Amino acid sequence: MANIKSAIKRAELNVKQNEKNSAQKSALRTAIKAFNANPTEEAFRAASASIDKASRDKSRLAAKLAN
Repeated sequence: MANIKSAIKRAELNVKQNEKNSAQKSALRTAIKAFNANPTEEAFRAASASIDKASRDKSRLAAKLAN
């Protein structure tokens, strides 16, 4: 563990951010799996809203919806 106050604070913030990132990634995976199980327009909207930053994944889902 760090001794300097700013390093301690940074370590705590890293833990919080890691938890947030893990939750977002899990929600993303869940939305994609739900779409793959039942490719509907509604499932696509939900999955694409959770993806937004990964255009490659979004285009893959759109192609699957079109087919």
